[in-house]
Amino acid sequence: MFYGWWIVIASSLTNGIGGSIQWQGFTVFFLPVAQTLGLSHAATAVPFALARAENGVLGPITGWLVDRVGVRPLMLTGTIVVGIGYLGLSQTNSYLSFLLVYLLVISIGASTAFMQGATTALNQWFIRKRGLAMSINSAAFRLGGAIMIPALAWVILRVGWQTAAFWVGILMILVVAPLALVFRRSPESMGLHPDGAPGPAPTAVKHGRASSRFEATTEDWTIREALRTRAYWVLTLGTVLRMAAHGAVGVHLVPMLVSRGESEQSAAFMVGALAAFSVPLILLFGWLGDRIGRTLLLSIGYTSSALSLLLLALVSGTWPLMLSLLLWAGSEAGASLNWALVGDMFGRRNFATLRGMLAPMYNAALVITPIAAGLVFDRTGTYQAALFAGSVVMFAAAIVFFMLRPPKRPAPVSPA
Repeated sequence: MFYGWWIVIASSLTNGIGGSIQWQGFTVFFLPVAQTLGLSHAATAVPFALARAENGVLGPITGWLVDRVGVRPLMLTGTIVVGIGYLGLSQTNSYLSFLLVYLLVISIGASTAFMQGATTALNQWFIRKRGLAMSINSAAFRLGGAIMIPALAWVILRVGWQTAAFWVGILMILVVAPLALVFRRSPESMGLHPDGAPGPAPTAVKHGRASSRFEATTEDWTIREALRTRAYWVLTLGTVLRMAAHGAVGVHLVPMLVSRGESEQSAAFMVGALAAFSVPLILLFGWLGDRIGRTLLLSIGYTSSALSLLLLALVSGTWPLMLSLLLWAGSEAGASLNWALVGDMFGRRNFATLRGMLAPMYNAALVITPIAAGLVFDRTGTYQAALFAGSVVMFAAAIVFFMLRPPKRPAPVSPA
């Protein structure tokens, strides 16, 4: 078997277990932490928001390090640091200590432990099958959420969030961290070629019927060249818009459902059902994206997500809420395609750096929107206004991705 598929398996397990807890688990910690520490919803959202601000500052640095040092050492170190952080979090009894551990240990470790490192590795090992490889990783992340989030909620409700945090730390160190040893720097470092091809890749890979609109380059752009293109900044705008809505919903989803009459355990199971429903859709989007291009699929997915938030603001009852929530799977399916576009447009060599340079901008949105959603609830007793705003933002993201076109290098200047 082509070694790149072992990279896919290691990435999928890393993000299905560790990544799902780190990035999706905050929503089930939310209410127990708020109740234990006597916090408002806005204050409880602050650690997550500040962590995103921190990741925004660190993103360009960690991206540069991943490109220069390699995925394996940074993923191994980062995951161990995350595990130590959760062990420390289990001993916190005040808001200040919770903030310090979450921001100075867990968040720093997570900046290279999960998606940043995994997507960089997959971008190195695949070109023709890049969308499928990244979608398998993303699907595993959601499938892990379908299993781990209800299980984590069950543990938290029965033994408390501090004890749950302790066992999360043990899991990170003993199970997730060793998976980093599977990663290798590139196929060329093992005498192979991307996708397991018998020879070097062509200069561009066409996306089927959409090839006249979008081709995946195999040429490596420099950072300066990429930053001077209109395409990079259109991609940045689309990423910021979808992350602004996605981040707020991710932090507040369980409280949102509880505010509509669901129990905490029921809400956690609904989040798990959403993750399970998202898995085949993510794989389908990844497979289709390699054949017809990714931008149209992103537009469809984010339009579906905009409709989901609109309905969640208007409907009531378990089944109407559940059916409305399932439309949010369009946002889940789009994440891997969003990151695959970075490689499609600018190649493999500087992928992590260019991805990391997006971080300050989309993390700025992730600082603002979770806190804003919490303030809306604290002042009005409902998330309805936040859901309406999120619907508008998601629809704007759909339009931006539909307008995205591949970058063009300036024509060489002829000598006088």
